[in-house]
Amino acid sequence: MTQTLLPRLVPALVLAAAALVAGCAQTPLDSTTTTVDNFSKIKAAGIRPVAVGDFQSVNDKRPTEARFLKDTLTTELQGAGMFDANSGASIQGTLVDADMGKTSGSVAARFIVTVAGGRVVYDRELRTSSTWGANANVTREQGNVYSKLVGILFTDPGFRNAVPR
Repeated sequence: MTQTLLPRLVPALVLAAAALVAGCAQTPLDSTTTTVDNFSKIKAAGIRPVAVGDFQSVNDKRPTEARFLKDTLTTELQGAGMFDANSGASIQGTLVDADMGKTSGSVAARFIVTVAGGRVVYDRELRTSSTWGANANVTREQGNVYSKLVGILFTDPGFRNAVPR
Protein backbone atom coordinates (compact mmCIF):
# COMPACT_ATOMS: atom_id res chain seq x y z
CA MET A 1 0.00 0.00 0.00
CA THR A 2 2.80 2.48 0.84
CA GLN A 3 4.39 1.70 -2.51
CA THR A 4 1.28 2.96 -4.36
CA LEU A 5 0.84 6.02 -2.11
CA LEU A 6 4.48 7.15 -2.28
CA PRO A 7 4.52 7.95 -6.04
CA ARG A 8 1.47 10.19 -5.54
CA LEU A 9 2.83 11.90 -2.43
CA VAL A 10 6.32 12.79 -3.71
CA PRO A 11 5.15 15.19 -6.48
CA ALA A 12 2.87 16.98 -4.01
CA LEU A 13 5.73 17.41 -1.55
CA VAL A 14 8.04 18.66 -4.29
CA LEU A 15 5.44 21.23 -5.40
CA ALA A 16 4.90 22.40 -1.82
CA ALA A 17 8.63 22.83 -1.26
CA ALA A 18 9.03 24.67 -4.57
CA ALA A 19 6.21 27.07 -3.66
CA LEU A 20 7.91 27.92 -0.38
CA VAL A 21 11.30 28.40 -2.01
CA ALA A 22 9.79 30.57 -4.77
CA GLY A 23 8.30 32.86 -2.15
CA CYS A 24 4.63 32.28 -2.89
CA ALA A 25 3.75 32.78 0.75
CA GLN A 26 3.34 36.48 1.49
CA THR A 27 4.68 38.00 4.66
CA PRO A 28 2.13 39.83 6.82
CA LEU A 29 2.07 43.63 6.75
CA ASP A 30 4.05 43.96 9.95
CA SER A 31 7.71 43.55 9.07
CA THR A 32 9.14 47.04 8.70
CA THR A 33 12.75 47.86 8.01
CA THR A 34 14.67 51.10 7.77
CA THR A 35 14.96 52.34 4.20
CA VAL A 36 18.12 53.98 2.88
CA ASP A 37 16.07 56.80 1.39
CA ASN A 38 14.38 57.68 4.69
CA PHE A 39 17.64 57.33 6.61
CA SER A 40 19.09 60.04 4.37
CA LYS A 41 15.98 62.20 4.72
CA ILE A 42 16.05 62.00 8.52
CA LYS A 43 19.73 62.88 8.67
CA ALA A 44 19.22 65.80 6.29
CA ALA A 45 16.19 67.06 8.26
CA GLY A 46 18.35 68.26 11.15
CA ILE A 47 15.77 67.23 13.72
CA ARG A 48 16.27 66.18 17.31
CA PRO A 49 15.27 62.72 18.54
CA VAL A 50 11.51 62.35 18.98
CA ALA A 51 9.05 59.95 20.57
CA VAL A 52 6.20 58.27 18.73
CA GLY A 53 2.79 58.37 20.38
CA ASP A 54 -0.58 56.89 19.49
CA PHE A 55 -1.70 56.27 15.94
CA GLN A 56 -5.36 55.60 15.27
CA SER A 57 -7.60 55.12 12.29
CA VAL A 58 -10.11 57.83 11.44
CA ASN A 59 -12.96 55.30 11.42
CA ASP A 60 -11.52 52.46 13.54
CA LYS A 61 -11.90 50.07 10.62
CA ARG A 62 -8.16 49.97 9.98
CA PRO A 63 -6.38 49.55 13.32
CA THR A 64 -3.80 47.22 11.78
CA GLU A 65 -2.84 49.75 9.12
CA ALA A 66 -2.63 52.57 11.70
CA ARG A 67 -0.35 50.40 13.83
CA PHE A 68 1.74 49.58 10.75
CA LEU A 69 2.14 53.30 10.02
CA LYS A 70 3.27 53.88 13.62
CA ASP A 71 5.69 50.94 13.42
CA THR A 72 7.08 52.21 10.10
CA LEU A 73 7.68 55.67 11.56
CA THR A 74 9.27 54.24 14.71
CA THR A 75 11.53 51.88 12.76
CA GLU A 76 12.70 54.64 10.41
CA LEU A 77 13.50 56.95 13.35
CA GLN A 78 15.28 54.16 15.26
CA GLY A 79 17.36 53.24 12.22
CA ALA A 80 18.65 56.81 11.98
CA GLY A 81 19.21 57.14 15.74
CA MET A 82 16.44 59.76 16.02
CA PHE A 83 13.97 57.88 18.22
CA ASP A 84 13.79 58.70 21.93
CA ALA A 85 10.78 57.41 23.87
CA ASN A 86 11.50 60.02 26.58
CA SER A 87 11.83 63.00 24.24
CA GLY A 88 9.93 66.19 24.93
CA ALA A 89 8.60 66.06 21.35
CA SER A 90 6.18 63.36 20.25
CA ILE A 91 4.59 62.44 16.92
CA GLN A 92 1.03 61.15 16.97
CA GLY A 93 -1.15 60.38 14.00
CA THR A 94 -4.43 59.43 12.49
CA LEU A 95 -4.67 57.18 9.46
CA VAL A 96 -7.13 59.01 7.23
CA ASP A 97 -7.18 56.61 4.28
CA ALA A 98 -5.42 53.47 3.08
CA ASP A 99 -6.31 51.86 -0.23
CA MET A 100 -4.01 49.01 -1.18
CA GLY A 101 -4.42 46.87 -4.26
CA LYS A 102 -2.43 44.37 -6.26
CA THR A 103 -0.72 46.97 -8.49
CA SER A 104 -1.21 50.25 -6.65
CA GLY A 105 -1.69 51.76 -3.25
CA SER A 106 -2.36 55.05 -1.55
CA VAL A 107 -2.24 56.19 2.04
CA ALA A 108 -3.06 59.42 3.84
CA ALA A 109 -2.47 60.35 7.45
CA ARG A 110 -2.62 63.34 9.73
CA PHE A 111 0.58 63.84 11.71
CA ILE A 112 0.63 65.92 14.89
CA VAL A 113 3.78 66.88 16.78
CA THR A 114 3.44 68.01 20.37
CA VAL A 115 6.12 69.33 22.70
CA ALA A 116 6.34 69.67 26.47
CA GLY A 117 3.02 70.63 27.98
CA GLY A 118 1.09 69.15 25.04
CA ARG A 119 1.52 72.21 22.84
CA VAL A 120 0.90 71.37 19.17
CA VAL A 121 3.74 72.59 16.94
CA TYR A 122 2.86 70.66 13.77
CA ASP A 123 -0.48 69.43 12.43
CA ARG A 124 -0.71 68.39 8.80
CA GLU A 125 -2.34 65.77 6.62
CA LEU A 126 0.01 64.13 4.14
CA ARG A 127 -0.75 61.63 1.42
CA THR A 128 1.02 59.60 -1.21
CA SER A 129 0.41 56.86 -3.74
CA SER A 130 2.42 54.43 -5.76
CA THR A 131 2.02 51.89 -8.56
CA TRP A 132 3.99 48.76 -9.34
CA GLY A 133 4.01 45.95 -11.85
CA ALA A 134 1.84 42.87 -11.66
CA ASN A 135 4.90 40.69 -10.98
CA ALA A 136 6.08 42.74 -7.98
CA ASN A 137 6.10 41.54 -4.39
CA VAL A 138 2.77 43.11 -3.40
CA THR A 139 3.35 42.98 0.35
CA ARG A 140 6.71 44.71 0.03
CA GLU A 141 5.34 47.34 -2.35
CA GLN A 142 2.40 48.07 -0.05
CA GLY A 143 4.83 48.54 2.84
CA ASN A 144 6.88 50.87 0.67
CA VAL A 145 3.85 53.16 0.29
CA TYR A 146 3.85 53.65 4.08
CA SER A 147 7.61 54.28 4.06
CA LYS A 148 7.13 56.82 1.27
CA LEU A 149 4.54 58.67 3.37
CA VAL A 150 6.91 58.76 6.34
CA GLY A 151 9.61 60.11 4.02
CA ILE A 152 7.29 62.93 3.00
CA LEU A 153 6.91 63.82 6.67
CA PHE A 154 10.70 63.99 7.11
CA THR A 155 11.08 66.37 4.18
CA ASP A 156 8.20 68.66 5.13
CA PRO A 157 9.63 72.06 6.15
CA GLY A 158 6.91 72.49 8.79
CA PHE A 159 7.93 69.22 10.44
CA ARG A 160 11.61 70.16 10.32
CA ASN A 161 10.81 73.48 12.00
CA ALA A 162 8.69 71.77 14.65
CA VAL A 163 11.53 69.64 16.04
CA PRO A 164 14.81 71.36 15.24
CA ARG A 165 18.06 70.20 16.79
